[in-house]
Amino acid sequence: MVKIATPISHLFRNKEYAKLIMKHSDCLECRDDSFGSRLLKQELFHCELQPIHKLTESNFEYLKDIKNNKLGLKLLTFHMASSCGKPYIKNGVFKEGGRQYSEEEALKNAGINFRRIRSIFNQGVRFAVENTNYYPTGAYKYITDATFISRVVKENKIDFVFDIAHARITVQNKGINFEKYKNSLPLDNAIQIHLSSFKARPDKLAFDAHDYPKPEEFAEAKRLISDGNLNYLTVEYYKNLRCLIRSLKLLRGLI
Repeated sequence: MVKIATPISHLFRNKEYAKLIMKHSDCLECRDDSFGSRLLKQELFHCELQPIHKLTESNFEYLKDIKNNKLGLKLLTFHMASSCGKPYIKNGVFKEGGRQYSEEEALKNAGINFRRIRSIFNQGVRFAVENTNYYPTGAYKYITDATFISRVVKENKIDFVFDIAHARITVQNKGINFEKYKNSLPLDNAIQIHLSSFKARPDKLAFDAHDYPKPEEFAEAKRLISDGNLNYLTVEYYKNLRCLIRSLKLLRGLI
């Protein structure tokens, strides 16, 4: 059964908003900035740690805190947002900073890290990585390549989070075909879909705006529901309660 998993955002600070969002959701997704939430049905945790980097002991202690505080956890997902160790943000995108990992180093790091992550969590918890968006800076080398993403997923026997907007941003900024790129991703391992829409700057560079999902995002989700073994659908939209509820209702119709 596919579930609607809604992120715990600033909208949940209003108790009435929280009740309404939860009414139209099957479960919740906790994130780093909502770690302290004690709301029920927190089945997912979306963590900004990057397992393709070298993780520190404090990173693993944080993962232990997630395990100890999120007792109903079923899925832990991670970013793969940069190819360098200490990127910095300028004009909304990562710029190259710190050590630049080679592709093979990143794959090796993922293998080491996921073995240790598995040793921390109970057997019932699954793990996944999300595709990120490509920007033409030195911080995004190879990490949006479908082959690289597939290797991380397949070699570590984990699941995949398909972020539709990230894929559309990548193909626009790389000038490649969406269907060809999408079909090269490990969709057979997709456990969750993120839905939102992107925007483009005057120079036509696409960026992650987390805007209200457009009809093509819902159509894409519908195709993947029928084709795959998805567990979760997640709307990444936080700007307006009414629009969020409308999107959750549309997802319910797809399910």
